[in-house]
Amino acid sequence: MKQILLHPSDREKLANEFAVSRQTVYAALRYFNNSQTAQAIRQRSKELLLNESNKVQISINEDVE
Repeated sequence: MKQILLHPSDREKLANEFAVSRQTVYAALRYFNNSQTAQAIRQRSKELLLNESNKVQISINEDVE
């Protein structure tokens, strides 16, 4: 099943940003609907995930063979 996984605090942030219920965010992230609002919620969730992934720093040890 296709879905976007977000931390509960991020789901709450989306609900507040879009002035919708948590149930609406839940439905949008699980592709239960495809309204303009649902599409916007999914787009914003992608932005949140990309911002979070940019915080991750990977150090590669070049001496390891």
